[in-house]
Amino acid sequence: MAKFCQRCGRKLPFFVSFFTKRVLCRDCEILYREELVRIQAELAAELDKVGKEILANKNVTEQQLELLKKQDKNSLLKLYSNIYDQFVSDKELEEEEISVLTKIQKSFNLTNEDVKFDERVRPYIYVNTIRRKGTLPIVDLKMEPGSPVILKKGEVVHFLDIAVLKELKSVSLGYSGGSHGVSIRIAKGITYRVGAHRGHIVKEDRYVETSRGVLLITNQRLLLNPVAGYKPLSIPLNKILSYQCFSNGIEVYKEGREKGYFFAMNKSGSVELFGLCLGFLLGQ
Repeated sequence: MAKFCQRCGRKLPFFVSFFTKRVLCRDCEILYREELVRIQAELAAELDKVGKEILANKNVTEQQLELLKKQDKNSLLKLYSNIYDQFVSDKELEEEEISVLTKIQKSFNLTNEDVKFDERVRPYIYVNTIRRKGTLPIVDLKMEPGSPVILKKGEVVHFLDIAVLKELKSVSLGYSGGSHGVSIRIAKGITYRVGAHRGHIVKEDRYVETSRGVLLITNQRLLLNPVAGYKPLSIPLNKILSYQCFSNGIEVYKEGREKGYFFAMNKSGSVELFGLCLGFLLGQ
């Protein structure tokens, strides 16, 4: 069955119509690709222009947002990253700059994961709140059903995220220096083995998972609200001797306990925020 170009109506060659899914003739396809390149160039130029205007004014208008609706998600994420990088080039992120980034994110339904909000923006929100109000932001406590957290009188939550509790435990690795002993023949068909032993036990201190759940830091304590089947943990702030942040978690030492608690987390931004909150609260 013959096929015709969907743009100009010209009949397509037999081998093209039969063996391929092409819907345009050769001339129209060339024109289509040239038009596509032109449109992409116009969109790129428009994106660059809007980005420069936003950076210059530290503001994003409704008209600019309307123009950005023509862009695909990857282009919008690139714009967001470029604006963010320029804003933090002075190692600061001011409130009006955070407002611009938030407006872009919400206008195009970009998730926190898309823009790496917890790593990039949230720490600056906490820093700005400390500078402006002399306090930490308060988080609305929304836990999964079946995992209620009972806060104490006057207690408020400043930050929370998923964490795995690991504690230093002595783990047996087996035996070393064992001997099969020596067999001594006592009589025909009868032998006696002496000197056999399994050697000494080899042990090593390792961090072992002991619980998991949601880690919260409040104005009174560090609290692990566990998932079903795991143990809770509550450490009053006035019992914390020291803490240290790592890229994959935070280690906390409690008064009266020799070994520390290690709270492993997947997001480095969360580690930074727990460290920031602890530093502020313990320094009061």
